[in-house]
Amino acid sequence: MANRKVRVGQIFFYVPVMLDKLHPPAGDINFGDEVVVVNLHGAPKANTFGHCYVNNLLTGRFAGLVCTNSLVTRAEYVDHLKALIAQENVNRVVEELRAA
Repeated sequence: MANRKVRVGQIFFYVPVMLDKLHPPAGDINFGDEVVVVNLHGAPKANTFGHCYVNNLLTGRFAGLVCTNSLVTRAEYVDHLKALIAQENVNRVVEELRAA
C-alpha cells in the first residue's frame, strides 16, 4: 500500500492504522481528533518513511509522530463513521435474530 502524501499545514482527522495501534503516538491524540501536519526543527520532514509529526488542532499541543496513512480527510472520515454505524446496525440485527 502506498503512503499518503501530506503537506505541512494540512488538516486531517486521525484514524489509526495497525502500525499506530501497535505503537501509538506519545502525545495528546485520540481516534477522530483533528490534527495539523507540522515540521519540527531538527526532525525528519513530513512524509519521511511514511510518517509525519502532528499537533492536535483543538489544544494546539504536540500530538506525536504518526503514520501518514492514519490521516484522513473530512470526507473520508465521514465515510469511515458511516461504515462503523452500518456495521454496528448489522451486528445489532444479527444479535436480535440469534435471540429470537
